[in-house]
Amino acid sequence: MSDFRRRPLPVMLRKILVIDFRPAAVPAEWNNTDDLVQQYIATMRQATGDLLICQVENKVTVPNYPVLLDGRQYNDTTWTQANNDDKTAFRDSHGNYMLADYQRILQDYNILQAVQANQIDEVWMFGGPYFGFYESRMVGKAAFWCNAPGIEMNSRLFIMMGFNYQRDVKEMVHDFGHRAESILALQFGSQQFLQMLYAPVPPAAAAMPAPKNDYEKFLLANGTVHRKPGGPDYGQDELAWVTALQPAWFPPAIDPNRVQ
Repeated sequence: MSDFRRRPLPVMLRKILVIDFRPAAVPAEWNNTDDLVQQYIATMRQATGDLLICQVENKVTVPNYPVLLDGRQYNDTTWTQANNDDKTAFRDSHGNYMLADYQRILQDYNILQAVQANQIDEVWMFGGPYFGFYESRMVGKAAFWCNAPGIEMNSRLFIMMGFNYQRDVKEMVHDFGHRAESILALQFGSQQFLQMLYAPVPPAAAAMPAPKNDYEKFLLANGTVHRKPGGPDYGQDELAWVTALQPAWFPPAIDPNRVQ
């Protein structure tokens, strides 16, 4: 006779390094990072059914702007200009916003050493528009796409989140949703299936390939982080989407070292 009782999944305690880039020109009325952190921790604990418990191990407040990939760095004058007029924002030769120099951030804050010493499990960076952060990015040995290109490093895998304190917890959950989408797509071999759902005009459900696993069934039933099935872009309830994930999917989404 089958035993329908399921053993509860073990609680996952994640130790967090918070890097708060907050120069003087950032408007005082924008969100306080400490408030966002505590609200996000509580929200994600609830969304995962008490599986994910995050603990801030260290917080670094940086009164400067991140150095960008081409070596440039905003100051209060140039950043305020960009914030008021997007045409003045720093861009690369293709017209894309210049990204932050992640290698420099890893070095400046001794992040690899802290990860390898098991002092931290992931990094949450906070900044404003034009600071050059991806919503999520994976670092480590055999790092793979996590809503951004992976950064190959000789360490266990970990995630660097890029949060915007001009926005709210809703957008932070959105960022986690994309992280989970990417990791689960690799876990299930469903990258192409997910990519089809992110076409400018996604195919109707009837035009999609038959789902070959539970994750693809989930995507057809619940949509992506951006849209509900048949709905408009950015019309998704991100918290509902994350909450609907199967409990067994949270461990790899939280810790990419658990991807099988």
